[in-house]
Amino acid sequence: MENKVVYPAEGLQLRKVGKQYMIVKANDNNVNMSDVYSLNRVAARMWERLAEKGGCTADDMAECLCEDFDIDKATALHDVERQLAEWRTFGLIF
Repeated sequence: MENKVVYPAEGLQLRKVGKQYMIVKANDNNVNMSDVYSLNRVAARMWERLAEKGGCTADDMAECLCEDFDIDKATALHDVERQLAEWRTFGLIF
């Protein structure tokens, strides 16, 4: 995958309910629960990084995971690219 900047689709927010993380559509303080995307802790951290920066590269997300979860860069980058492909399929990023 080329290392281009990816951006979150408009109106999506990460929510934590108990120990669960999910991405939901939120507009004007209303949350649409018809499309909810469940995330594990690592994917949630990726989404947080994406939201913090307003957009970032796969390499940037992998670096963040290396710092936060003590994993090697190759593993982190592989996991990031796989997650980004899934998010692209669901229209969560562009």
